[in-house]
Amino acid sequence: MKEENNTETKLSVYELKKFNFETLIHSINRCYAKEIQQRLPKATDFPKTIFDSNNNLNLQSLIEFAKSKNDIYFLSVAKRIKGVRLIQFSRDENTKIELKTAWKLISESILDIPSECTVSSIGSQGFLSIPIFKYDSEMNDFDFLRLHIWENSLLEHIDTNISERFSIHSHSFLAQSWIIDGKIINERYSVNETTEKSDSALFKIEYNKTLNEVNQHTSMAVNTGQNIEVSKTSREEYFFGETYKIDAGKYHKSISQGENGLSATFFSFTTQNNNVVQSNVTGPNSMQTSKINRKMHIDPKKLIKTIDQKIN
Repeated sequence: MKEENNTETKLSVYELKKFNFETLIHSINRCYAKEIQQRLPKATDFPKTIFDSNNNLNLQSLIEFAKSKNDIYFLSVAKRIKGVRLIQFSRDENTKIELKTAWKLISESILDIPSECTVSSIGSQGFLSIPIFKYDSEMNDFDFLRLHIWENSLLEHIDTNISERFSIHSHSFLAQSWIIDGKIINERYSVNETTEKSDSALFKIEYNKTLNEVNQHTSMAVNTGQNIEVSKTSREEYFFGETYKIDAGKYHKSISQGENGLSATFFSFTTQNNNVVQSNVTGPNSMQTSKINRKMHIDPKKLIKTIDQKIN
């Protein structure tokens, strides 16, 4: 309890190193469904009393003010801000995250509003992806946080055969995951070019840039014609409270082995050393393309309530 209170004290005056308050609010709000954007609070809707004399955001004052408004959207955004700052603080300061507190704030920010207000989609890897913060105005400070949930019932929304054949992938940014529930297996791979004919080829991920909504784009895996050799270099197991990172450009795949396939993580993308690389995926040489669609919209509330019961 003493450690948690100490973190709370640090967070209450945690300087916004990258984002002013207006940018912080915008990066939170854009992750809600487009249809309710006008219902969400703007930076100017909050009083100066939520800042201390050094202009640091006092997160507890933020929550208390939101509660006084008696508005579900005000309180949802305030809780999400505090939960996001907990995750960012842990990541940026390389400290142990107050995971149950962060989970309570983020989960309540979803449960307390109608389901259709939450962007909640499933991608090719088979997990539910819920964006909670995205800043991409300056790529040097790119910052994207999501909640990921795996569960066996979600598999009906994807082609599991295609998902497995295109499961080994790299990211354009430094990725980090914190395990909220269940068990995650992370496998790392070495992927090398070869002049020999191979069963595996390198595929480039091409995004549909005409659809710019957060977490709602489509993409295509396109065979580059480059033969590759793929070999597993490690297999790691992660449980509640643990975290792992994947450097930009490195190959891996994550597998949920929680009960009934249920696992959940907070997931972060950030720019690493100002370096943004092409994201790729390995796949069968016999295929030329594979379209990656997102299933819209899957209500996450039942799964979130199940996780709540397990970790609280």
